[in-house]
Amino acid sequence: MTDLRRKNKFILVWEILINVLGMTAIFAVIWFCFYRYNLVAGFLYKKGTALMFGMYGGLYFFFTNIYGGHKIGYYRISEIMYSQFLAMIMVNAFAYFQTCLIDRRFVPLMPIIIMSIIDTFFIFFWSIWCNKRFRKRNIVRNMTVICETDLSEELIKKMNFYDYKFHITKQIGIKSGLDYIIDNLDPNDGVILADVEGDMKKKIIEFCFDNSMPVFIIPDVAEIVLKNSYALNLMDMPVLVCNKGELSLLDEFVKRTFDITVSILALAVLWPFMLITAAAIKLYDGGPVFYRQKRLTIGRKEFYVYKFRSMVVNAEKDGVARLAQKNDSRITPVGRIIRKTRFDEIPQIFNVLQGDMSIVGPRPERPEIVQQYEKYIPEFKYRLKIKAGITGYAQVLGRYNTDPYDKLMWDLMYIAGYSFLLDLKLIMMTVKVLFLPESTQGVNNNEVTAHRKKKGRV
Repeated sequence: MTDLRRKNKFILVWEILINVLGMTAIFAVIWFCFYRYNLVAGFLYKKGTALMFGMYGGLYFFFTNIYGGHKIGYYRISEIMYSQFLAMIMVNAFAYFQTCLIDRRFVPLMPIIIMSIIDTFFIFFWSIWCNKRFRKRNIVRNMTVICETDLSEELIKKMNFYDYKFHITKQIGIKSGLDYIIDNLDPNDGVILADVEGDMKKKIIEFCFDNSMPVFIIPDVAEIVLKNSYALNLMDMPVLVCNKGELSLLDEFVKRTFDITVSILALAVLWPFMLITAAAIKLYDGGPVFYRQKRLTIGRKEFYVYKFRSMVVNAEKDGVARLAQKNDSRITPVGRIIRKTRFDEIPQIFNVLQGDMSIVGPRPERPEIVQQYEKYIPEFKYRLKIKAGITGYAQVLGRYNTDPYDKLMWDLMYIAGYSFLLDLKLIMMTVKVLFLPESTQGVNNNEVTAHRKKKGRV
């Protein structure tokens, strides 16, 4: 089984190589046919041309990895195509402006448009070809779920979504005992651990490690903090040092400088869209353009977040703090458009300039909702160890209606593993979710917040 999986990984490497080389080859043809011999600059000969092709292939590989365009077997074919298409658009735009800089003039845009159309067809057929090869290899892995809480039902439901990659064959309860669990594990399968505590988890992981079995662990707060620790040599004894969840003075300076720079650039680009959005809101019902709402940021500091108003005036006239629901009648027609395009979030740039928010960080919650969540999830307060943000792990990898415990885990992963490069990565990943409708899906109609009480997780 190990040899088979190594062979499949080797095949995937070749498929990725074909993808990158194919896209680079298309660029090379367009370059030689339309740009190379028409450039005013005369310094781009063999080395310069090779550098252009290398940069194109490298950037395409980089962006495709950021967006998950090479995760054959993990993402569905539609998401593979979408991720690669998004990467292609960004790299082709970069290639065009790079060519303009080399030639010191605006070169014709039509060849890039032609190249993008050809690229789209290539991505389409490559994705279908790889997906068929993946299914033909039939490398679906059997999985055993070890969990005995309410979480197990939701976990199995989510794993079944990836039925082309995983197949749940067994579910074993923790109360069955360690010996029973070990005796019923197949070394050829994988294991999912959820809400397994202490020595039992340790013994199961050791068994899986001995038998080269993959282990999927639903983490708790301590495990997330431990994941982002670093090793220290203390008198020849290895020690793991955990992040305090606070930024250093240097990190704060770099992050703040980056926030101000990005916010000013964003305003310079987005102000026409802001004017159009403001006019549309005002013309629809004559109500206020902006909406202010009290939120919490670092250290439980209260501030007012700014948004374009997407709901009717006095949407919460009953005084109950609630999240938007699916097909919420309070959302106006203009509001539905700006919520889907995320235009309603643009005014938060002013919150960033004021210093209440950052570009990347945990989303700020309302004080009333934070109090509700903290009754069931005391660790929810840890999100306030860092400044609130416009985007973050929870927004990129979660949804609007993702359970707050899961959002907390994503936010703690960001806090414990913060780096400037991580901020850049999350900003680039945010571009992908802007056009995914499920990322703005509201809570169910019978829910006020996104919290679903689960045994073993609170």
